[in-house]
Amino acid sequence: MELHFYDSLPSTNQTAILAAREGAEEFYTVIAASQSAGRGRLDRSFFSPKGGTYFSTVLRPSLPLTQYGSITPVVAVAVHRALAAVTGVLTDIKWVNDLLLGGRKICGILAESGKDKNGRPFVVVGIGINTADVDFPPELWHIATCIPCEDRTALIGAILAELAEYEQIIRSKAWLPYYREYCTFLGENVMAIEGDKVRHGVAVDILEDGALLLSCPGGGTEALHGGEISLRPAQNYQNRHNL
Repeated sequence: MELHFYDSLPSTNQTAILAAREGAEEFYTVIAASQSAGRGRLDRSFFSPKGGTYFSTVLRPSLPLTQYGSITPVVAVAVHRALAAVTGVLTDIKWVNDLLLGGRKICGILAESGKDKNGRPFVVVGIGINTADVDFPPELWHIATCIPCEDRTALIGAILAELAEYEQIIRSKAWLPYYREYCTFLGENVMAIEGDKVRHGVAVDILEDGALLLSCPGGGTEALHGGEISLRPAQNYQNRHNL
């Protein structure tokens, strides 16, 4: 395991991906005290002031591509467990890649895959945790919060330790009961938003491949996979958009 510390980077994922393409081995980890161009899913910006916990690590999975969808939820479980151990705070997991505290975001996870110059596959997992006690921009007041953490290095170490056996955890599905237990929205009415397409339904279950099972109005179910889909509580979304 290699740990590389930086005072500031545009994006830890960007730096880790460049290293992975050059052949960096598993758990090559890039850590930054702040990011000037942090990114989340759907290419959204991720507010990354000094004092937050921002790092990206290289994975070299030997898993079949069909199991890559389980990587992000396994990482969410690892972060959840590490936060509980280091800070004593229990959070909620929001499918597919966020952790919430009191309904507001405290952690985002971004997984990006590719192949290196020798054709070996990699997955770079970026984790951003709001441990900085700062004022959020007005547009984030209602959706983000922070979680105190006196030793961010210990937190990163705890997360990486939780991920040490990630392939076995995925193969055995050992992550699934834990994820279901803390996954917010299960049993709730939700709206799944994919570009201009909006689906309504009840979030029924998390499947073994990491997909969300949605019960559709009028009967039937649909398995939603991550990627370009965002999930919102139906009532909050309707109120905000006057639907």
